[in-house]
Amino acid sequence: MATKFEPRILSFLCNWCSYAGADLAGVSRFQYPPNIRVIRTMCSGRVDPVFILGAFLSGFDAVLVLGCHLGDCHYLNGNYHAEKKMHLTQRLLGIAGVNPHRLHLDWVSAAEGMRFAQIVTNFTTQVRELGPLGREESLIQCLKAAKAAVQQEKVRWLVGKELDLIEKGNIFGEKITPSKWETLLNAIIEGEYKKMRITLQLEETPRSVKEIADFSKLSPLEVSSHLTDLEEAGQVRLHSIADRTPKYVRAR
Repeated sequence: MATKFEPRILSFLCNWCSYAGADLAGVSRFQYPPNIRVIRTMCSGRVDPVFILGAFLSGFDAVLVLGCHLGDCHYLNGNYHAEKKMHLTQRLLGIAGVNPHRLHLDWVSAAEGMRFAQIVTNFTTQVRELGPLGREESLIQCLKAAKAAVQQEKVRWLVGKELDLIEKGNIFGEKITPSKWETLLNAIIEGEYKKMRITLQLEETPRSVKEIADFSKLSPLEVSSHLTDLEEAGQVRLHSIADRTPKYVRAR
């Protein structure tokens, strides 16, 4: 008889509300699955996309982030920033071939022990239905590329400035509409992800444009364009030319 799959779920709980809600659930003896492993943070806004992707790379099947209800953050707008970061991370997970529903963000107050138990129960059931994340080498490479992408300066600057640019505008007072922001952010994170996919391929083995394209499922034109950007940024370099075919390697 096959063993029932039990997911490993990493949860980030904010100190002031959701962690206290979890404590209340325990004191009140509300029942919920024992699948979560808890990391206590001062604020849900402190949960970086790098932490989420690192959790998946470490073998967790899903990640749960719980913070104060919107409007009740002890650091004014930390949970709004958490919402933006988790939205970005879900997009990257989708690009990397991981179901975005493996990451869930929700709100629990210190008085909501029962709500905490219900959220954990429902999310655990959902992840059981999704099944194990898997540890295929191709998936690991995609997750590594996603993690590297969110560490790029351009992406981090955009995530940090989203609320200001939409609500307050730039230094000239010009505001960007949410729809334009979505288009801009999607283009940038997808571009950075593809660049990191290319860069990781060139860690040890020099490859041609065609070899990179075949491995990463990108078009040769896309690969050539990204290689140009990466060369200018000093991240990759020409390694050799074999049979008139240039081969590239990651710059050290």
